Amino acid sequence: MTVTAIESVTRHKMRVSLDGEPAFVFTDREIREWNLTEEMEFDRAEEEALVQYVCREAARTAMNLLVKRDYAQAELYRKLRERGYSEYFARQGIAYVSSYHYLDDERYARQMIGRYKGTASRKMMMNKMKQKGLSDDVIREVMEASEWTDEMGITRELHRRFSSAEQIEEMADKERQKLIQSLMRKGYGYGDITHVMRYFGEIDQERV
Repeated sequence: MTVTAIESVTRHKMRVSLDGEPAFVFTDREIREWNLTEEMEFDRAEEEALVQYVCREAARTAMNLLVKRDYAQAELYRKLRERGYSEYFARQGIAYVSSYHYLDDERYARQMIGRYKGTASRKMMMNKMKQKGLSDDVIREVMEASEWTDEMGITRELHRRFSSAEQIEEMADKERQKLIQSLMRKGYGYGDITHVMRYFGEIDQERV
């Protein structure tokens, strides 16, 4: 293993490339402690020691990120990559926190549902989950388990805005269309919206 480049990232941080590929970012102090220089070659023991150290640092970085808030696995991986870790070291950091169940995509997805349930459509919620990097299998499983329906979300939206079905029935066509459009912008389908509006007075609030 050879140090092929040491490049400045900030005033006190340097990006180190190994065998031609960016591998990690070290502080000036770490560069000195490891006596790193360009074209430096490692023997087997030195290589193992450095790899173990960087793996521990990647795990520590992952832990520090998770202390602040939960992350989906793909989201945390991106964060580690942004911090300068190569694919290998980022995955080692992920493996460490996953082994202690600090990282759990299903738990993270359930937390997202708890946060947004009844305030966003299924379509919008699934899009949010995909943006976080959650897999289709995880999204499908947690959505099915949650029994989340768009009817629930639409009904809650209407309950926030109206105190009775009569208020909806008495709306002018222009106001009704504005309401429908605002709900469609949240990802709800036209048919679901008009159905709930039509039978709003018959829907039991206990269900939502």
